[in-house]
Amino acid sequence: MFPLCCTRPGGGTLPDQTTSGENHPARPNSASEFEREPGLVDAIRLLYQRRIRLATYFLAFLAIGIIAYLLWYFTAPKTVQGTLSLDFQGIERHEYPSGRKFNVEDFRAPDLLSKALAAAGIPVERAQIRDLAAHLNIRPVIPPEIQARWQKADKDATKREEYLPNEFEIGIDLPGLSNAQRLRLFDAVIRNYQERVKNEQKSALTFVASWDSSYEKLADRYDYWDIPDLFRESYGLLSRHLTNLIGEATKYPDATYQLSFREIEKELKTWNWTRLQALEAVTYQGQLVRSPDIVSRRIQYRIQDLDIQIREQAQEANEAMRLLETIERPKAMLAGQLSSKEGLPLVDATALDRLIKSDYVGPVVQRISLLQETTKGMEMEKARLEKQLSWLPKSATGGQLPGGYQQLVTTLSSELSAIIANYNQLLDKYLTATIISLVVIKQSPVIVTVSDSPYLVPIGIVLFSLFLALIILGIQRLLERARE
Repeated sequence: MFPLCCTRPGGGTLPDQTTSGENHPARPNSASEFEREPGLVDAIRLLYQRRIRLATYFLAFLAIGIIAYLLWYFTAPKTVQGTLSLDFQGIERHEYPSGRKFNVEDFRAPDLLSKALAAAGIPVERAQIRDLAAHLNIRPVIPPEIQARWQKADKDATKREEYLPNEFEIGIDLPGLSNAQRLRLFDAVIRNYQERVKNEQKSALTFVASWDSSYEKLADRYDYWDIPDLFRESYGLLSRHLTNLIGEATKYPDATYQLSFREIEKELKTWNWTRLQALEAVTYQGQLVRSPDIVSRRIQYRIQDLDIQIREQAQEANEAMRLLETIERPKAMLAGQLSSKEGLPLVDATALDRLIKSDYVGPVVQRISLLQETTKGMEMEKARLEKQLSWLPKSATGGQLPGGYQQLVTTLSSELSAIIANYNQLLDKYLTATIISLVVIKQSPVIVTVSDSPYLVPIGIVLFSLFLALIILGIQRLLERARE
């Protein structure tokens, strides 16, 4: 038989036709083709081929993440936060209207917290005063421009400017309360603090003098000569209070309180003209005195004391005037302090810039005006006492008093008591109406979760679920290739 192969011209044999490529698949040229790393196209093809499985994994992890987030959200500690703005008189110096120093610890006062817990309806077994005080967080709000200047001062290694904040962020993270209880507790704390500020103003403005004493009690306690001075002092104090309140009431939208204070002021002036001056005329010109020697010595001592105070006030006013003259020429002062080797004056630009930006003139002018006004009042008081001293008799008044004197003193006392009662009643209504504009909730209270990010957390859950789905899909592909 002939072989199934034939010889090529020039030698060699032709391949067997039975071993063609149609019956035998092509073999790889080398083992490296099995170990070729997958590329980006392969990854995209794999994700597309297994998109349903990828979506299933993603939705499963997303559901688990949402459930875990909801469980954490409802069980995590909650905080009620709000911003409070204080605008009462004196807060720029961190003082209350009464002159008492302001302190953030006033928000944690035991009486305030106990009233707040009772007003919010929270029982004692649920929360106590010390628990609320420990979970009441107060943070001052510093404006961005102040923070920028502080950063610049730190960078330049200079002293920070003093800033006394009047806005505070208040947060209560007391555990074991519902959201409604947290909001009620926040409102109760703010209301009680408003009441505290109202009482501080009331203590500074309320006229506590009482003239419900009878004529017999006044005549028994004081000399006849002293009784008009007692009424005069009360008249001056109440008149100053009314002047200040009328000025403050002009800023309030409702003009009712301003008109009411003006009405009381008018009534007080009428009482002064018709009652008090009549008593002074009867007492001083009638020379009603029991112990002229004692009264004379007291008046002389008072005049000498006023002389000393007037000299002190005048000296302080002169010092303030010299300071004002110095402030008005800062360039010359600074140039005179520094000089170069050639004798030419040098000006400290940094110090000059601070002088220009700072208001040094206003406080000095206010101080000078106050000193001058006080000195003028002392001089008027001295002149009045000297006039009284000239009227003082050498001997005591006998037992017989002018007719109607007792009735005049009784009428003065009763009418002044009625004016003071009307003033105190109107003051309480005015403070109650205006306290809301002095202690303002600038940002309404909201419930937040500790470390809560309402936008970042859901986005993070979505991205993390997709990441886990891709990881699981990749692990499955690696296992499949390992089995192959």
